[in-house]
Amino acid sequence: MRDPKTRRQRGLDVLSTLGGSEENAKGMAQYFESRGALGTIALYTGAGEIWSRDEMSRRDRSLVVISALTALGRETELRAHIAGGLNHGLSVDEIDEIFVQVAVYAGVPFGLAAAGIADPIFAERDGAEARKTSPAPLEIKEPEARRADGLEFLKTLLGQPNLDLAEMEKRILESQGFMGDLVIDYAFGDIWVRPQLSRRDRSLVVISVLTALNLKHELEIHLQGALNHGVTRVEIEEMLLTQVLYSGFPRAIDGMILARKVFAQADEMK
Repeated sequence: MRDPKTRRQRGLDVLSTLGGSEENAKGMAQYFESRGALGTIALYTGAGEIWSRDEMSRRDRSLVVISALTALGRETELRAHIAGGLNHGLSVDEIDEIFVQVAVYAGVPFGLAAAGIADPIFAERDGAEARKTSPAPLEIKEPEARRADGLEFLKTLLGQPNLDLAEMEKRILESQGFMGDLVIDYAFGDIWVRPQLSRRDRSLVVISVLTALNLKHELEIHLQGALNHGVTRVEIEEMLLTQVLYSGFPRAIDGMILARKVFAQADEMK
């Protein structure tokens, strides 16, 4: 248990890295302290107890927070956390790509809205009126290559390097029809294989979004996929702890219950 003084000190340390300076941290702290109980929760619990934990890097915590806020359409908080993500080591290309990945699981309008918020932040960081570089384009592939990339991706998501791709393709298309074509070609063949984010990072984005939106069926699949992509159990639990702050206890607890189920199943298969 941390005493209030320690919680506040740790919270100020987080705000100094999130805001990019001690001066900015003081301004953020003054704002929180003017907001009564809510502000105290943000500083003492949010920053001082959750963000300050060493079990997840601040770069990764920024990644999952930006993902959740984008999916939830929380524009005011998103502005602060895009800037904070840059301060925590995320690149412009990586933040752009978070929005691309979120669009698959929360909807394209949410990704586009977040991209519009980010552009002036990137420009301001460069001291320019407009961002200096454009977001990475989508590779337009021939249908056969698109399908092959999507099916090949399933080997890492499912953790099955010897997966029978023809049989898996048949199962997906039989159960989902044209939706299955979109899953394989768009979600997997266009997006998951892009190089701008690692598959580990993409898994963190996706489980953050699915937790925030309380989409349990997909979350269970992607929790196992995250383990297959190199996300550790500790990192998954830290992502869920962070969701307490941004998505609330019920969704975070539902996510933790599912995570423990997936962990137990993984142990049984060893």
